[in-house]
Amino acid sequence: MQKEIAVRLFQNAKYGTTYAKGVRHQALFNATADIKNPKVKYVLDFYTYAHWEFLAKENQLDIVNQVQGEIDKDSLVSWVVRYDLATKTKTPVYGFSTLDMKTNKLILCVLDGDAEIEDSWQLTAKPCRAVAGKNVAELLATNSELANW
Repeated sequence: MQKEIAVRLFQNAKYGTTYAKGVRHQALFNATADIKNPKVKYVLDFYTYAHWEFLAKENQLDIVNQVQGEIDKDSLVSWVVRYDLATKTKTPVYGFSTLDMKTNKLILCVLDGDAEIEDSWQLTAKPCRAVAGKNVAELLATNSELANW
């Protein structure tokens, strides 16, 4: 059975702003992917394909080659980073996520032996209702009923 997951996508408020001389924030969306059991959190930063590919490390080039043929100009792509709530450390893991901006189809693939997560999900991201004064996600993709989390 597939693990229960909730992916919350937030528009990147820093998009286009600089953080170093000539260097801009390029992620259009920042996201969290929460797995219910085991309890694991991943962070995702969705970029255009060209910028995502530019960020690839040597051990990620086979992922780039796999993803290349699966996406089009309407797709955003993210690397996968495990976030430890206790230590606030971020650890890159083997995986990727894609978001088709036309259909809101989200694919997430994670191979994380340390957290014992080897799974992939295909979900549809749906718009969230804005709540005044709260930082509410722009989009939510889940395969679970969130009321009992």
